[in-house]
Amino acid sequence: MQYRGLALALACACFLTGPVCAQGKLPGVFKNFKITRALRARWFNKVRFQVNNRLLTVPARSQAANALALRLTSPLLRTSVLEPAKPRPLSPAPKNIRQAVFTLQHSPQTRGKGSAFAVKINGKIWGVTAKHVLNDIGREPYIELFDEDEKPFYTQITTLKEGHLRGADIAIFKIPPQLGKYIVPLEADETLPSPRNPAQSAGFSHGNFAWFNKIDVLFSSTHRILARYQDFPVLNGYCGSPLLVNGKAAGVFVGIVGNTNTQRAAWRALLDHKPINDFNQIVPMQWVRRLAEQVETPGQSVGTLVRVLGRPITHLTPDEAVLQIVQFRNGRVFKQIPAYPFMDYLHLERFFDIEANDKIRVVIQKNGQPGTRPAELWYDLDISTGTLASSNSIR
Repeated sequence: MQYRGLALALACACFLTGPVCAQGKLPGVFKNFKITRALRARWFNKVRFQVNNRLLTVPARSQAANALALRLTSPLLRTSVLEPAKPRPLSPAPKNIRQAVFTLQHSPQTRGKGSAFAVKINGKIWGVTAKHVLNDIGREPYIELFDEDEKPFYTQITTLKEGHLRGADIAIFKIPPQLGKYIVPLEADETLPSPRNPAQSAGFSHGNFAWFNKIDVLFSSTHRILARYQDFPVLNGYCGSPLLVNGKAAGVFVGIVGNTNTQRAAWRALLDHKPINDFNQIVPMQWVRRLAEQVETPGQSVGTLVRVLGRPITHLTPDEAVLQIVQFRNGRVFKQIPAYPFMDYLHLERFFDIEANDKIRVVIQKNGQPGTRPAELWYDLDISTGTLASSNSIR
């Protein structure tokens, strides 16, 4: 009873301070108290007040009464009730991190930008960004850097190799030698981060540099890392920035997955069926190395293994992506699953109840040349005989 009386007193006091609280909401403990009707009946001078997204009218007392009520209740009320919550200020990024990250844009005159960074792989320095950034700004964008007087200057680059938009959504390019005094590359770390690893990130949102000192890693696989960025929202232009673990580049930020999509996704089981908010997806660093290997030694790079019931199906290269997996039974389609980047490609049988005479088809799409349709590769595994057949098609 004493807590109920205290809550009622606080609620009344907060209503008395109408002009002060009119821009905020009551704390959750007050949301179910139905006292506004009684207050409206007793008081004539009223102000508008918002409770549970509904505008209600409550009495407006004298200035002295408002000041007294505020003085009595302010030590007990949350600050967020009296003032809008503000995001915490971001701490400055380490100097070497700031020197490794830069922006890309279509031309020196354009305003649309994407993020990029430099990383050292196998002794060579590569520029890295997200492939879809190039879809917006072109394949020969400009790097924006700043000289000793903090004046911007621009250098054009040409992208060398791109991954698949549905898979390794990344692209690489060479850093011009004359930019060596302005860019310090990051070291690469291909170890998949776990939720216990502290992670950070640095990039550009709307052209403004941002340093995220705390990132929660939710899930890691050979195809995607899922994370939630704290303190500030990730805005347009951040794609192409690095995920950092112990100061090393562990992946490339490629976009945001909304909460609506996560509730329907089959891989939600990986997160213990807990509802989650919007989160960020990162391509692991191993795909950057594979792109670099495709440039250095064409035709010799080995991709990620795709397997069913322990049987190797193929190796997925950065410019390929699994489109769907189809289960046939008695010659007819029995089940069909559209692929997603977080799928476990080493154990595709987990998504089916397989019988002895079934056949599993894995459909893979490969990047085509500009202006051409991409090729589709079909791999059919006959469970009863263990034989693997493949075919190519153009759509």
